[in-house]
Amino acid sequence: MRFKSILLLLSAASLAILPSCHKKDEDSESDPFLNGTVSFSIPSFVKVGEQLTVTPKGAVNPTGDVGYYWSSTWNSTRDTVKTESGSGDGTWTMTVPLATGVYTVTVGAFAANYSSISSYKKFTVVDPSLEGSLKGAEYETGSSFVDSRDNGVYYLTTAGDKVWMQNNLYYSGTGVSYQNSVAMDPIVGRFYTWNEALSACPDGWRLPTDKEFAALAGTTGETLSNVAGSLMVNATFNGQKLWTFWPDVKITNSAKFSALPIGYAIDQEGYMKYMGSSQYATFWTSDNSDDSAIYRYLYVAKNDIYLGYGDKESFRASVRCVKDDNNGE
Repeated sequence: MRFKSILLLLSAASLAILPSCHKKDEDSESDPFLNGTVSFSIPSFVKVGEQLTVTPKGAVNPTGDVGYYWSSTWNSTRDTVKTESGSGDGTWTMTVPLATGVYTVTVGAFAANYSSISSYKKFTVVDPSLEGSLKGAEYETGSSFVDSRDNGVYYLTTAGDKVWMQNNLYYSGTGVSYQNSVAMDPIVGRFYTWNEALSACPDGWRLPTDKEFAALAGTTGETLSNVAGSLMVNATFNGQKLWTFWPDVKITNSAKFSALPIGYAIDQEGYMKYMGSSQYATFWTSDNSDDSAIYRYLYVAKNDIYLGYGDKESFRASVRCVKDDNNGE
């Protein structure tokens, strides 16, 4: 299974609440089903050992109240948190496993003289610590910077006569988390609009110009040719390789930029659409033209770094900050 399978298929398909299952194994064949569709909300990615509280909704008993039970793939015991006549709303508090991987949570709604209904969600447990879920990113651990605003940790490298952050910015004061999952912030960073990106870097840091990005890659031009592999890194996420092999691209990460293929996001009238995972790495520059701003992007199958134009308010890309001067940390 590739990274695309984990991040695209899981977050898009299996993470949407699945249609209610109508269960007959414990109910009479003549019993009507409860009305509605039982559902609940859970992040696509969750940190190891995190405690989560989930609340069901949508199940309706035409003649009274409903009861709720919960079950999970890491615990074989079914937890009935509310009987039909009991108090409460069926809320369940769970502790996420300490091992990374994909897990499932199921909720069921039941009532006397009715067939129960249920639904389930899958989610991925991640370890955001260094060399946890993300391994082999080649971060320079001996040189780091701590953002005093939210204690975010950034590893540093010097390239093109500039000090760069090696990992994507994940300042929590703005931007959006990958798949709306905060647990992914320190692993892959957050996505920002260009207008957000202009002021997202901490004091003493800023968004790089396109010229500085070209200097990082060691070449010039609208298309930076034959240099993408020098910015890509052969890292893995939960054991799965991120950049898949293509014969035209030799991944060396010689610039120590450690680019990860997490794609980009588009804000469609308040609905966040995440795209390009396992295929693209996108980074804002400070350059702009009219209503669009310039970003640089890498594509998994090509050894070139391309120039793109994104809407300043709806297109969201990753951010790498550079120091205002040439002094390292």
